[in-house]
Amino acid sequence: MQDSVVIDVGRADRTIKGPKRRALNARDRHCQWPGCERPASWCDGHHIVYWMHGGGDELENLVLLCARHHRMVHEGGWQLFKAEDGKIITIPPTVTFGMPRGPD
Repeated sequence: MQDSVVIDVGRADRTIKGPKRRALNARDRHCQWPGCERPASWCDGHHIVYWMHGGGDELENLVLLCARHHRMVHEGGWQLFKAEDGKIITIPPTVTFGMPRGPD
């Protein structure tokens, strides 16, 4: 039997690292923007519900995005939502829908 590792350590830091980052990489494997397959090593962990708006660091609230798509969310006004089946839905900045925006 393998030893367990705690991956949920609260909200002390908004960066995704250590066991949680490894779990995110293993789950997503690449940028989750539809049609993008940049590898996990090129990606950032993004909080779907922004950290500053109370979004937690649990894996259900995290997604891998490459630098280009991460900028599109934070600087270009795009929004992301995770559907019940786990697929990422992108909402262009021309559509008003969703949660308040802010830095990740």
